[in-house]
This record gives sequence, structure tokens and C-alpha cells, in this order.
Amino acid sequence: MTIHQIRTKQPISINNDPWEAYTDIDMHNQLTLSNIEFTTTNLCNMRCSHCAVGYTLQTQDPDPLPMDIIYRRLDEIPHLKTMSITGGEPMFSKKSIKQVVKPLLKYAYDRGVYVQMNSNLTLPQDRYLDIAEYIDVMHISHNWGTLDEFATVGFGAMEKQPPLKAKLKLYDQMLNNAQTLSDQGMFISAETMLNQSTLPYLTKIHNEIVKDMKCSRHEIHPMYPADFASDLNVLSLKEMKQAIHQLLDMRDENTWMLFGTLPIYPCIKDDDDQALLHRLRQSKNVTMRNDPDGRNRLNVNVFTGNVIVTDFGDETGTISNIKHDNLPTVFDKWLNSSLAQSLNCHCPAFKCLGPNVLVKDMYYPTTNFKENEKRMHQLYN
Repeated sequence: MTIHQIRTKQPISINNDPWEAYTDIDMHNQLTLSNIEFTTTNLCNMRCSHCAVGYTLQTQDPDPLPMDIIYRRLDEIPHLKTMSITGGEPMFSKKSIKQVVKPLLKYAYDRGVYVQMNSNLTLPQDRYLDIAEYIDVMHISHNWGTLDEFATVGFGAMEKQPPLKAKLKLYDQMLNNAQTLSDQGMFISAETMLNQSTLPYLTKIHNEIVKDMKCSRHEIHPMYPADFASDLNVLSLKEMKQAIHQLLDMRDENTWMLFGTLPIYPCIKDDDDQALLHRLRQSKNVTMRNDPDGRNRLNVNVFTGNVIVTDFGDETGTISNIKHDNLPTVFDKWLNSSLAQSLNCHCPAFKCLGPNVLVKDMYYPTTNFKENEKRMHQLYN
């Protein structure tokens, strides 16, 4: 590994979200590769119906690439600031933890890179305690309005179902792990997806995340019909806006609420949209994050070396491979692609980087965001 200047990491806070892609605009005046997401396993102890990578889950992992290749590709990224560890369930396979996860965590620690792990938090607590010093954000999904929802949707794509008692034990373990790890100082961010299933239970879910699990942040992301979740019932734009107002009405204002990938933009001529955006900007402890996928992040599969633009995997597929390409070159190639060029608009007045391809295709298929960008620049310059 190359010796890098160690970055002094400031604690994660509402004023310091290292995964916010706009930070790179402020620092480098352009979209910059600063975040790499690693798929470290295809194994998981659950099979959620809404899982974005459900089609890739397997019963056995192949051998990973040599870590030296991965270290070399990371060394070649001059502005690496954040790393995301995902799967599958990254903490499920002890072999994967030893061979891939821990080496990546130690690399990030030594280089001063922020780390987020995406986990269902249902595994034995000692696994999480073992890597706690390396984790800046433990990211979990929490979409369970009822125990029945957890038992059915959480295992909805599993052919051989575990007994109900075993499922409920995992639920209790998730709650206990979240509470204990939070009490010990771990920053846990629980994400809830807005869809027809969660809509009736948003208050219950929020209260559980804040009061029972003691999470540091509640993330809200609309659900889009991608990959494994392509058949799930999404919300209409009107329903989504109503749900966001409902969340803002009932939320605990002392807990950070982060809204990500919202399909609501300053350039859309809609009075209700602009009123909601104004409310979001003015609300205490609320932030709106520009989508990092394709703006400052690429995803690398540690088994194949394939590189995808994460949530755009449906549209772009594999765009390169780290066996023969360095990641900054891959990122530049992506930014110069016709798809990226059609999406990557930028409105400095509102620090907005526009929609990703899922948002545009679902809600704004005929909208030309590049034309909107020109209009906004004329209005605010």
C-alpha cells in the first residue's frame, strides 16, 4: 500500500456528511471520484423482497480477487474520501470478513477514509463489536411496520422459509444490536423506503428507530422499481409528497433526518414542489442529499472486478473491470458517456445535481434537465 497523508476525520454530523456529492463541487469545482462501494459478498441470511441486489444473492461465494489488486486501484484514487461496504450481508460470512472486509476496513482506517457498512444488523453482536472502531456509519434498512411485514417481506424471496420463531428472533436481535451499539457510540443510520407498504406505518417506524433503536439518523428514500424490487408498489409523486409532509409533521426534531434521491427539484415549475422544498430546507435537523451514484461513486465487485454505476446497474451494466482499468479513468469515461451527460446538471443556487436515471425515467421521462439547468442559471446568475 502507498503511504497517504492521513486525513483528520471530523465526526459525522448534520454539518459533515462525507457522502454528499456536492462537497466535491465545493472542493474541486467538478464531479470527482471520492467514494468507492465494494460488494464483498453474495451471501445473506435474509431475502428481502425490496432488496436492490436480490438477483445476485447466492449460497456460496467464489474466491475474491487478490487484495493487492484492490489496494493498488484504491491507491490510484487521489481524492478518495469515503468507502461503502455492502453485499449481501457483509458480516454473514466469517471467511469474507477475514479475507476482504477487515482488510478493506484497515486500509480505510490507515488512509483516513470514512467507512459506511450496509448491514441488516441481525447477526450476533460480537461480530459488530469486532469491527466497531473502523466504522463511521452503520447503515441499516428499517421498513418494518409490523412483525408480520418483517417475517413475510424480509424473507419474501427465500425458497425454504425459516420458522417464524427464528425470524422474530432476528428482529429482536436487530433492535437489541442497534440499541446497544448506539449506546456505545456507534453512528447508526436507519433507512426507510417510501412505498405502499411503509406508508401506513411511518410514525411507528420512525418512533422505533429513534426511541427503541436509538439511531443517530433516520434516512428517507423513495423506492424506485429497479432490479429485484421492480415489481413492488411504488408511490405516485402526489403520494410521496404527502408522505414527506407527514414525516415532517410527526418526526422527532432532535434526530437528524436525511432525505435522499427525492424526485423534487428547484427547476420544476410546480408550486407544491417549491413549497415542500422550502419546508425541507427550513426544517430543523433535516438535510437533502444529492445521489452519490455516478456523481462521486462507483461500485466494485471484489470477486469479478466488475465496475458498475451502482443504482444505474440496470441501465449501464458493467462499464469496466479493475483488472485492466484504474478507477479514475473509468469514472471519467462514465462522466463523458451520453447517459451521464444527459443527467449531470448542476444548479449552484440550490446546490442541486439533478436526478439519476431511475428518477428521471419514472417521474420525468419527457423533462430536459439540461434545458432546465440553462434556465436556472439565467434566473439566478
